[in-house]
Amino acid sequence: MTYAQMLALARSKLAPREYSSHFSAGYVSAVLEGANGRYYTGVNLDLACGLGFCAERNAASTMVTDGETAVRRIVCVGADGQLMTPCGSCREFLFQLSPENAAAEFLVEEDPPRVKKLAEFLPDPWQK
Repeated sequence: MTYAQMLALARSKLAPREYSSHFSAGYVSAVLEGANGRYYTGVNLDLACGLGFCAERNAASTMVTDGETAVRRIVCVGADGQLMTPCGSCREFLFQLSPENAAAEFLVEEDPPRVKKLAEFLPDPWQK
């Protein structure tokens, strides 16, 4: 799957919705390509009291359920369909899943495609 195809898939999963005054979801969508060559999608879940989680972690959780921890590529978009970079929690989450994920590529610009490795988002790991 090309980055353009991953981006189209991420955009297709966007479904912003307010489920209640305490729960909304689908405002952010992510597609992860696992080292196993499979693709995993996820959307954000925002719940009261900080109990929700990001689209990247949602997709990564499905990936782990499938027995994979290493990520090759990631595309994440916001409700407007524009590319997003991972938040600090997602950066750390992905890095802790596997040291291989330091080399995972995030699509940061669409045209022309430009990527940035997870390690570039985490220049000073706390694990030193």
